[in-house]
Amino acid sequence: MSTRPEPHPVPGSGPRTVTVPVEGELDHESCEELVRAVTVHLAARPRVGVLRLDCAGMSLCDSMGLSALLQIRRDVDAAGGRLRLDHRPAHLDRLLHLTGTADYLLADRPD
Repeated sequence: MSTRPEPHPVPGSGPRTVTVPVEGELDHESCEELVRAVTVHLAARPRVGVLRLDCAGMSLCDSMGLSALLQIRRDVDAAGGRLRLDHRPAHLDRLLHLTGTADYLLADRPD
């Protein structure tokens, strides 16, 4: 798995959106890299309103990858932002539904 953080600020004075591409396998060997990249973005941009993980290049997500996504959701919620999992491959949607985590990971943060 590799991440190439590419922040994309949203025009205007409101909160900003940051997109982090996720490529390759999100597994026990690589999940810490993604969590670290998100942590860096949240620390560097405290006004991030939406953090988007672009999953189009994700080839696999195992249980540790799912754990990383759950941790990222908690971190983004704690920072007052919203998490979006964009361009989810079918295997990720299947995993989210099989594990019962789809409602949590794909829902808006309660206000």
